[in-house]
Amino acid sequence: MKSGSKKWATGLMAVGLMFGLVACSSNETDTSNSSSEGDKSEESGKLSGEVTLWTASLSGEPFDSYFDNIEAEFEKLHPDLDVIIEDIPQNEMEQKVLTSLTGSDVPDVVNLNPHYMSNISAQGGLLDLTDLVSKETKNSFVEGAFVSGFYDDKLYALPWYLTTTVSWYNGDHFAQAGVTETPTDMQRVYETAKKVTEATGKPSFYQVVNDGNTVIEKMATLANGEPIVKDGKAVFAENEAIIEYFTLTQKMYQEGLMPQENAEGSFSGGQELYMAGNVSFLESGVTFLGPIESGAPEIYAASKAGQPLSGPEAPMNVAVMNFAVPAKTKNPEAAVALTEFVLNAENQLEFAKTAGTVLPSTLASLENEYFQNPGDSPKALGMLEASKSLSRSKVLLKATENSALLRESAKNAFVKNIQGTLTPEEALKEMQDEWNESFEKTGEKVTF
Repeated sequence: MKSGSKKWATGLMAVGLMFGLVACSSNETDTSNSSSEGDKSEESGKLSGEVTLWTASLSGEPFDSYFDNIEAEFEKLHPDLDVIIEDIPQNEMEQKVLTSLTGSDVPDVVNLNPHYMSNISAQGGLLDLTDLVSKETKNSFVEGAFVSGFYDDKLYALPWYLTTTVSWYNGDHFAQAGVTETPTDMQRVYETAKKVTEATGKPSFYQVVNDGNTVIEKMATLANGEPIVKDGKAVFAENEAIIEYFTLTQKMYQEGLMPQENAEGSFSGGQELYMAGNVSFLESGVTFLGPIESGAPEIYAASKAGQPLSGPEAPMNVAVMNFAVPAKTKNPEAAVALTEFVLNAENQLEFAKTAGTVLPSTLASLENEYFQNPGDSPKALGMLEASKSLSRSKVLLKATENSALLRESAKNAFVKNIQGTLTPEEALKEMQDEWNESFEKTGEKVTF
């Protein structure tokens, strides 16, 4: 490792985990046929010079040690190469990448989400990896995560870590109500909520709303493969499953099966209510249990995980963090090789262990005992359920110019619906009209 080669900016995440050293792997791409304006020694295939990788909000321990090891192992494989790893706050990443492309100080590998990836690639800012990445690497990923790296039929990013939805429920409350399994459709969600509320005397179901994105994801899941937007036109207002979702959430809210706080619907609000024993079940990711484990150990011990509250074949949304290579990289061979190294099965498995609440995107990592037999703690069972649903998970929503408006519209319609200001049909019609007006302005002909 070159002295002073690693520079960290301020990040956001820190997880208190101990972990072993990441395994060394030789699973790297052959980029000897790639054209390059970067550093490469006269010996064919030998990498040299510098290669800079930007991570997103992953500074502090245990991540510093993890990436120190990644840096050291890759430099051991390529002694003439200096790896520089920097951490950038997630909310600054897109702008920093775009700004770098206007000058000469461009990173070689960047950690993006699919939305940032689409925006930057649409502006010509990312390297087309279609012919630069080995077939072995392409075949190593979970399909739904891998396809998220395409834009305009070209591969611009490879998937790294993933999060997907599971159901969390208070096992003591379910037992008190005589409920033995999690519901698998909205009618059963209503029936379960009614039984649990009758047994506990408290609201039981919580729908995370946040900025409206989770509502749109739920709509896309309930559409069961049918688009909710087709060629730039919203087409969900008459979908029976989505109408049922709005009808039953309104009914649950009006009957006190959902808490009054659901009109705000934040993730943190749901955590606080669940931690206090004031709601009994909801859908979220594995990170949901974080503060509950330390702040409410009795609730944590009673917590159980299940599959999402939808049919077993319903498509589920997966949140993807990926790596891409800026088009102006001065060392494309090293950039691609480093990307494949970080994303190989061994390194992804170790990163998942380090973070503790995310899934790897590599199939081989998911076959490891760490995921197949994780133990019986609530968090471990949540990881197991999340890994089970990956086979039907994909990025359900496409990045659009008007995504902020779509989310706001969805949140407003959902809140008006549960509060009874609008009927389910009126709320969906209002949302659809707002979406279509916005799509007409942007001219986007997206389908999702």
